[in-house]
Amino acid sequence: MEQNVSFLADLNSIWESFKNYYLSKMSSEQVKTWFGSLLLVDFDSDTATITMKTESSFKYKILITRYLEDIQDYFSDTLKFAVNVRIVCDDIQQDPVQEPASSTSAQDASASLSSYKFRYTFENFIVGGTNRFAHAACRAVVDRPAEQFNPLFIYGPSGLGKTHLMNAIINDMRIKNPSAKLIYVKGDDFTNQMVDCLSRQAMQEFRDKFRLCDMLLIDDIQFIAGKVATQEEFFHTFDKLYEDGKQIVLTSDRPPKDINHLEDRLRTRFESGLIADIQPPDLELRMAIIKKKAEQVNLSISEEILTYLAENLRSNIRQIEGAIKKLGAQQFLNGIQSKITLDMAKSCVDQLLGEAEPLSVTIDKIFSAVFRVYGVDKADLVGKNRSRKIALPRHVSIYLIRSITEMSFPNIGKIFDKDHSTIVNSISKVQSLMFSDSEFNKLITDLEKEIRSSVRI
Repeated sequence: MEQNVSFLADLNSIWESFKNYYLSKMSSEQVKTWFGSLLLVDFDSDTATITMKTESSFKYKILITRYLEDIQDYFSDTLKFAVNVRIVCDDIQQDPVQEPASSTSAQDASASLSSYKFRYTFENFIVGGTNRFAHAACRAVVDRPAEQFNPLFIYGPSGLGKTHLMNAIINDMRIKNPSAKLIYVKGDDFTNQMVDCLSRQAMQEFRDKFRLCDMLLIDDIQFIAGKVATQEEFFHTFDKLYEDGKQIVLTSDRPPKDINHLEDRLRTRFESGLIADIQPPDLELRMAIIKKKAEQVNLSISEEILTYLAENLRSNIRQIEGAIKKLGAQQFLNGIQSKITLDMAKSCVDQLLGEAEPLSVTIDKIFSAVFRVYGVDKADLVGKNRSRKIALPRHVSIYLIRSITEMSFPNIGKIFDKDHSTIVNSISKVQSLMFSDSEFNKLITDLEKEIRSSVRI
């Protein structure tokens, strides 16, 4: 408790520095008006979240709309690790995740870029096998808008970098062609802005905004599905932009064919350009992302911890960012010279996974599946017995663990008390047998699908 009180004092000192910094941007009266009554009330080290409070519901709306991101960036830059800043007001119900609000009015074209992030660039997007095609397609769109890939449709699960790539396109386009009119909105914001203009009898204003731009980028386009009026409006918007040779970029959590309640005429248009998917990062990419993000916040982690995090945080990049943020906060609270330990990393992973499945549970499922097929239990598979009866099931177990969990060869070796070369040899034997024996190939393929369908990551 004393440690938290001391840290709050440090944060308050940073907050005072922020207000002084803002004196170069606005008058002292404006600083007092917007920031004077905004109080720092809590810091949650588990989520690296700073909570600030205002008594005015009017100021609350202005603060989260105009200043929240600046406040968050200032704290993160000063503390040298990423933090969340949450502003609360007693008169307003809080959302679980708070982001700067974007304008719903179509009058101000710049408002359409209010939610884009200038820090997301192609240069700091870490490329690997699971996202390389999408990354290359986005770069091509900047180099030759509307020439090759129009529309560009990017899909994949949440938290894998689709929005990062959209922001990177905007950032590069603003350098390449500063006068270009770029429109970036979320799918549900497109609907909200249309409803707003309908209520004001200002649909021409809405149409001019979206149909007279040079590039339209819509994130989470799946949210327009099932909304008849919105789909009708977007259909005509799409056709006008396409006929005028303007670039369209869309993202979704699924491919067009899998978006339920999407009109066929929109589906065929989405599929008429280039479709690029982003899949969860493989082990090597996860390690690269963790290493890069740790470097960005001056967090030193050992190879053992790097490998542990990469092997356990498998579903998306937001998990990884959350882990680095939490470990950075813990190091700061314990003293900047303190070391990140494996136990700290394990505790962090346990909290982040929540309902997800620990790696050890996945491995046990693999051993259980092998037992059902070959009748050899885990004790024998990881034991010293070298009989032919156990050799093949052991090779299969090693192959499945590598394929499903992407664990490193040395860590798989620890499970079986084998060296790196023995693990590689086992995997090669299974792969060769799958290639030469179609029946064995089907057995292993079906077994892998069965296990994957039961794993929660």
